[in-house]
Amino acid sequence: MAITAKQIIDSGAHIGTLKREAHPKTSKFWLGVNNSLVVLDPEKMAEQLEAIKTKVQECKKENKKILVVSEKKMFTDEVKKLCEDKGVFYLNQKVPGGFLSNFPTLMKRIDSLNEMKRFIDSESFEMLTKKEQAIYRRKYKKVDSIYSGVAKLSARPDLVIVVDGMQMKGFVKELKGLQNIDAVIMAGTNFDSYVGKYDVIANMFSYKALNFMLTTILS
Repeated sequence: MAITAKQIIDSGAHIGTLKREAHPKTSKFWLGVNNSLVVLDPEKMAEQLEAIKTKVQECKKENKKILVVSEKKMFTDEVKKLCEDKGVFYLNQKVPGGFLSNFPTLMKRIDSLNEMKRFIDSESFEMLTKKEQAIYRRKYKKVDSIYSGVAKLSARPDLVIVVDGMQMKGFVKELKGLQNIDAVIMAGTNFDSYVGKYDVIANMFSYKALNFMLTTILS
């Protein structure tokens, strides 16, 4: 079913930032300004989201690796739930520096996480004292909270979806400097970088809007 302007309006995804905070590079997506807030064109947004949805579906058909990246605290649990339901990788905490550009280091961290899990499930772990077990579990939980969504990632992702490109400006710069990785950037009207074919300018401050958009493009 095609994405409609009404769905976008109902979710509030078409509401931008204050005009004084908005960047001119996003102005081609504006419908107007109401009470100092930028209002985005829901028809253009529907086209953007349809293009992204098609791209995601193509990647899934080709069994390509899709990664969703978000540092938005209000959206942490929903990113985990949606991505696990849709079978895609995710990072929903603070993204480690050089995550993609220094991928071999990331793989070592993932291997370490998986090794910790195997140890916890082993008989050797039961031989530790209760205090030692508690300390080790806390250490594992800390690492797991960061890397659990990529624990089975065996190679660089083919497609990366970034939630709030302005908040993750450094990561977006790193991502766009890499070859052979397609990028989808979801960003607000304050986004000051080039808006590509598979990017969408939308409301980045509404849980309802973010949930609608991510659910839609991953379906």
